[in-house]
Amino acid sequence: MRETRASRGARARAGLEHLRVAVVGAGAAGLTAAHTLKKLGYRDVTVFEQGDAAGGKALDFEHGGRAYALGAIWVLYDYEIVNQLAAELGVALQASRTKKTQVEADGRRLPLRDVAKEKYGARTIARSLLNYAKVRVRYAALFRPGYSGAEPALHVSFGEFAEAHGFAPLADLLRSFTAACGYGYYEEIPAQYILKVFNWFVTGVIRDAAREALSGRISPGFQIPTEGMQRIWTELAKTLDVRLQSEVTGLSRTAQGIEMAVNGEVQTFDRVIVTAPLDQASTFMEFPADVAGMVKELRTYRFVVSVLEIEGLERQSILLLYENSWRRNMGRALAIGSGYDDSNVFITYQMSDGSQRQEDLDRLLEEDVTRHGGKILRVITKKTWTYFPHFSRALLDKGVYQRLEALQGKDGIYLAGSTMNFETLEDAARYARDLVIEHFSDRGAR
Repeated sequence: MRETRASRGARARAGLEHLRVAVVGAGAAGLTAAHTLKKLGYRDVTVFEQGDAAGGKALDFEHGGRAYALGAIWVLYDYEIVNQLAAELGVALQASRTKKTQVEADGRRLPLRDVAKEKYGARTIARSLLNYAKVRVRYAALFRPGYSGAEPALHVSFGEFAEAHGFAPLADLLRSFTAACGYGYYEEIPAQYILKVFNWFVTGVIRDAAREALSGRISPGFQIPTEGMQRIWTELAKTLDVRLQSEVTGLSRTAQGIEMAVNGEVQTFDRVIVTAPLDQASTFMEFPADVAGMVKELRTYRFVVSVLEIEGLERQSILLLYENSWRRNMGRALAIGSGYDDSNVFITYQMSDGSQRQEDLDRLLEEDVTRHGGKILRVITKKTWTYFPHFSRALLDKGVYQRLEALQGKDGIYLAGSTMNFETLEDAARYARDLVIEHFSDRGAR
């Protein structure tokens, strides 16, 4: 998809303001798509969400008068759309002052700001940063919304790619952070995926570590909505026509328009934007045979977020467990974090390919908490996500994303969501916004 940017002068394409547009899914992508359509001047836009709340993976859990993130946690300073929405909706953001510590394979606990110096030294990291900068220029097309422009060289594993391009030390510094966010293992995920989020982390995590090193104080880090991450999206949903508990079970083109079955009732629209995961979308819409076969092979991780009461661990801190960020330790805790200095409530993160039973994951989690000096007093809640949709190298080589992009607009149906770009709020929102600008605005018509 061509990179575009929303502008104040963009408008609905002439004569199309009255189109009936449906959006499937009220996560970051779906709500951003509907919000952009509304700003362009479209008057009949309806969002259908099968769950009972808006926000998708920006999900909060209320406990003790506080919101604990069960999904997305941070808003990076470089996020364009999410920061704009927060400002527009009056959602306050505060700097995160959580102390970040990486636990090395040998048990050493290093402040994140010291990891680079202790493991590699300034010269090695500077050389890695320079080599990464060359990659950023060489593969600039990758950092636009979507994947159809990704070159075959980006289909190898990220670990292999980083080694070949001379920035493996830099990549290693962010390994535990990337895994803790649920983005898989360097040794198996194609580079085109990890590079999307790696670019955010280089300008976020590394910059904050540098601030800490220079000031001697804990960096303010990333931003966090004061009333929880979900607040941005629930407030946005209030400005739109969002129908909760509305399950889409059928989608087909007819002479009258696009018929969509919602909770057993058929409704007709002129355009439909589907932001649900593609494997889920395949249960209610038909893909061409070759694409349908690829969608069936879409891969995800089982990502488990646990809210626990733990004693014995440092509060308002996060432990990043480096050794567990390798597939050989799949299922073990990737991070153990606390957001408050007056509470024993911690959040932990685990990742699995689905082959491990929940009781096995619970045992591994307890072992890791104990190993690092804590004791689980009780489980407050757990949330298991089907997370980070991605394709294998073989399907990337076959042009899966080029085929998906070729479907945009066919029969009036469009595809967005994290499958089409990446599993962060900003990436999902940016792709959805640019899709709408390209296909529904006068700017896209030029």
